[in-house]
Amino acid sequence: MKKIRIVIADDHRLFREGLRRLLELESDIEIVGEAKDGAEAVDLILITDPDVVLLDINMPKMDGGEVIKHLRGSNIHSKFMAITAYDDEEHLANLSAQGINGYILKSSSMPDLLAALRSVSDGESYVDPKVVGKLLSSFKRKEENDVMQLLTQREKEVLFWLSQGFNNLEISAKMVLSEKTVKNHISHLLRKLNLNDRTQAAVLAWRMGLIQNDTPNTLSH
Repeated sequence: MKKIRIVIADDHRLFREGLRRLLELESDIEIVGEAKDGAEAVDLILITDPDVVLLDINMPKMDGGEVIKHLRGSNIHSKFMAITAYDDEEHLANLSAQGINGYILKSSSMPDLLAALRSVSDGESYVDPKVVGKLLSSFKRKEENDVMQLLTQREKEVLFWLSQGFNNLEISAKMVLSEKTVKNHISHLLRKLNLNDRTQAAVLAWRMGLIQNDTPNTLSH
């Protein structure tokens, strides 16, 4: 089994060490290093090139956004996920602009954190349901009727399942489609909606209320 290699960057030692112990209980996770501040995180990430960097937003020397900005363009393949107590629009908008791959609050449960880490590691985006509403002002708002008219029924269904946090493989199983077809639908709907990534699509889906639906069959043609 290929393990997800993770670097934890947080200036609170007790939190950092406790999180490490919990994550190391998982058979598919390997902690390759810890950093107590942003500068140390940058050096460690450049050396280890982890799959996922789990970083706090507010750290000494460099904050989370500055760490990501500093590393963009470097020869690393890491995904970045913020684990933070902050849920205000300013912090989230800044991280979104820097290209964060996931957001989760420190108040979230361990199962939620594990699901987020695995999703981000697989190349998916993850937005904590508790903060997703705060991201809305970072994206161009669209009226639901106008948006829905742009999408085919299949694309609406894919958007629904995406908004529920499912990855491409899970969506393909639910819709009885190939994973490649699901990827194509996602590419098409992102282009039609003028969105950059799955995170923005999920946020838009939340705005439209798709997350509240029990089934995609309720979506109108």
